[in-house]
Amino acid sequence: MRSSLTPEMETLRSGVHVLTSVLLVVAILTSVSMPMDLAVANLMLMSAYAAIYFGGWNFVDNWQTFPKILWLVALTTLWLMDAMIAPAALYVVFSLLFLYLRVFSNWLGIIFVIFVTGATVGVQVPAGLTFGGAMGPAVSALVALAVHFTYMKLARTNAELKATQAQLRESEHNAGVIAERQRIAHEIHDTLAQGLSSIQMLLHAADRDLEGQDIERAQGRIELARKTAADNLQEARAMIAALQPTALATTSLAGALERMAEGFAASSGVEIEVEVDGESRQIPMKQEAMLLRVAQGAVGNVAKHSGASRARVTITYEQDEVRVDVVDNGRGFDVDAVQARPAGLGHIGLTAMHRRAEELGGTVTIESEPGSGAAVSVSVPVG
Repeated sequence: MRSSLTPEMETLRSGVHVLTSVLLVVAILTSVSMPMDLAVANLMLMSAYAAIYFGGWNFVDNWQTFPKILWLVALTTLWLMDAMIAPAALYVVFSLLFLYLRVFSNWLGIIFVIFVTGATVGVQVPAGLTFGGAMGPAVSALVALAVHFTYMKLARTNAELKATQAQLRESEHNAGVIAERQRIAHEIHDTLAQGLSSIQMLLHAADRDLEGQDIERAQGRIELARKTAADNLQEARAMIAALQPTALATTSLAGALERMAEGFAASSGVEIEVEVDGESRQIPMKQEAMLLRVAQGAVGNVAKHSGASRARVTITYEQDEVRVDVVDNGRGFDVDAVQARPAGLGHIGLTAMHRRAEELGGTVTIESEPGSGAAVSVSVPVG
């Protein structure tokens, strides 16, 4: 039967089982030095106690209050009867104290403890009560109370700690979602919104040119608007591929990158491969989003600016970091010159890639020379 106890109370219960077993064995072994009739009675009483104790323990959590009380009364009665003929049975009271507190952790358990402590002292009166005979049960009761409630406090503290950790994880996730939404809003403003604004202005200008019969100039503006719209469409597709919630929530990072690569390959004609090196594993959403965004920017630059026919995206899972490499066979470029240039419309700048990675403790490395292709590597620490 599955236990509903916390790990702390389960440990205490196991300890009480061991304690009870040891005390019962000691009480039964004292039969060898007792008269035959008393030895038989001691053996039968302690055996009955063990049978009722271990037989009922697995079911007591499912009982109502009255059956629990009957179970404890039966055990207490057997213990009292045996304590009158076998002094060693008095020691069984120590495990019985824990039993009362386990079954009734409220005031009812404390009442049982007080009662049985008084009974332990009382059965010693006919033979002459000593100071040790009175202090022993009293100290045992105090120790049992202290241990039991300490374990209960520990269990509550651990439960509160787990609940707090769960809340912190949820808060961290929500904070990541909010920050991601803010970044998306900024990107939409800096790319799609600006592109639409440019298209609107170009079309207005073309309309004025048409009114002035400047057909050639109007056609140039319309062609520029068409190109801007195409860039915006590509940017929107890349953004959707990178920000689709299911891409990172229900699939691996590799799956999200493959979808992104397919979109760029379809629109640009560049053959793009995605490879995985190492054992794929889930990493925090912030890190996955950053790797996906930087890879999107790198592949987008390959598709729009490199003149490449092939590109490869490699995801490498190492023990303490995850890395994404984007390599192409295009015309290459002067890294220093491009990094010094501000990002333009539809272009995700290299400086922006560095900034994204640095926000999460990651790094971006760019290698390229004119005529020799380019390689962009982004890594982020994990674990």
